[in-house]
Amino acid sequence: MTMTLIVAKPVAENIEAELQELQHVLTTLTARPAQVAYSTFVETVVNPKESIQLTTIQQLKHPFSPFRLKQELQEEDILIVYSDRNGLTVIAGSEATLAQACTKLGMLLREKSTASHDNRPHLEELYWTGSLLLNGQPIVA
Repeated sequence: MTMTLIVAKPVAENIEAELQELQHVLTTLTARPAQVAYSTFVETVVNPKESIQLTTIQQLKHPFSPFRLKQELQEEDILIVYSDRNGLTVIAGSEATLAQACTKLGMLLREKSTASHDNRPHLEELYWTGSLLLNGQPIVA
């Protein structure tokens, strides 16, 4: 089985380098290929433990989006959360923040894989929420 990155279409072109880096991290950590697929919205997935969905709060607010977020995110905020329906979902407060969210996800995947018994990341164990801005400047923490 392969690890799949599912990206909301409108933001995909802005994070191409970050997607390639995430693919590299996943391939290195799991010894399996990581594929990028595109979807208009966050969707229910067949293999949640093998799926990562990347989106922004703007995409979730679209009238046709089947997925809603119960909390509001600021432009610089990021939420990384796992669900049995959607897999690991990375939600950024803006398109500009999504690139930083990808970098943060790569760091979390590396951290979790070194701490796991089989040295592989387990998506269902990941959770992170926070802001990647300090004094108005982007940071990766």
